[in-house]
Amino acid sequence: MTEDLTRQNELLEELHRLVDRPMRLMVACGTQNKAILKYGIRELLPEKLDLVAGPGCSVCVMPAGHIDAFVKVGMQPGVITAACEDLLRVPGSNDSLGSILEKGARVEIISNPMDAFDIAKREPDYIVVYPAVGFEATAPSVAETILEAARLGMDNFCVIPSIRLLPPTIDLLMLDPDLNIRGLLCSDHINTISDTEAYTELAKKHQLSCYIAGFEVIDILEGILSLVKQIRNDKTEFDDTSAFIYSSDDKKKARRMVSEVFFAVDTDWRGLGTIERSGFVIRDELALYDATKRFNVRFKEGEESCMCQCNAIISGRGVPPDCPAFGMVCSPQTPIGPCMISDEGICHSYFKYNLHESRQHSD
Repeated sequence: MTEDLTRQNELLEELHRLVDRPMRLMVACGTQNKAILKYGIRELLPEKLDLVAGPGCSVCVMPAGHIDAFVKVGMQPGVITAACEDLLRVPGSNDSLGSILEKGARVEIISNPMDAFDIAKREPDYIVVYPAVGFEATAPSVAETILEAARLGMDNFCVIPSIRLLPPTIDLLMLDPDLNIRGLLCSDHINTISDTEAYTELAKKHQLSCYIAGFEVIDILEGILSLVKQIRNDKTEFDDTSAFIYSSDDKKKARRMVSEVFFAVDTDWRGLGTIERSGFVIRDELALYDATKRFNVRFKEGEESCMCQCNAIISGRGVPPDCPAFGMVCSPQTPIGPCMISDEGICHSYFKYNLHESRQHSD
């Protein structure tokens, strides 16, 4: 512990020495943003170093129209919806998975797609539907589960594909000159399917400095320090020298499974609109395992709360206290938008850990 504190202080001292101009960094990952708020990292950084949140919470970027599709399928007779807990409270136009559970629909809380698969094996008289919500790092596990169901010939398991790809979205955000982002802190999640090439291209295209970091204080500070050094040296590159190493065989297997099951299409994001080739859908040859085809459900535009400003917050254009609902009518107990609902949502983390500023806003 003493060694960690010593290393932390060394990193902070170097940051305070090197940050001699305004620098704005985007932290795309919700888990990293949560850690930054939990450990008060922002308060320890130089004043000229600004960290903004990106669209790094997959539940937070889920549009109401997709929730409407989950609800419509979940209300079908003979269906069990197996979903992560955070997703239950995200509002659609009228209902959520949580509200249809209260009305009698069968909704099970799970942690991963294989849990849904196991329910399907135990409940052969029901069709088990898994809303596949996540970023590209979640795609291999979903693909693996679908391929296993196909191998076993199981016909009572299917997926509503709602996986989103971060690089096209970050690409779109970086086109906004008002954001003035110079560096991008990435999480180790992107390495799971070796999508580092996309971030290398982003770095070149937008003159960004990029770095993979873990989720502990020292990991994050080392990542920030690397970005600061790159910016000072006018480097626009993707620093892939982190300690997180995946074997090439694992990467090849993951990529093969993903390409076998999914292909990229234009996809809607909550508050950000339709973004080209930013989501995965299931290939036609595996249509049996695609709940949207099986139940003839389409993703349509839904109605979202006009009070919620999640769109500005997840795109780095604002912070939670900028939203007039934050801490007033919107709190973890009475959330309006998904950024307050999800445990990794920036509003939820801001409310939970940045207590002084949250209370100031509420007073």
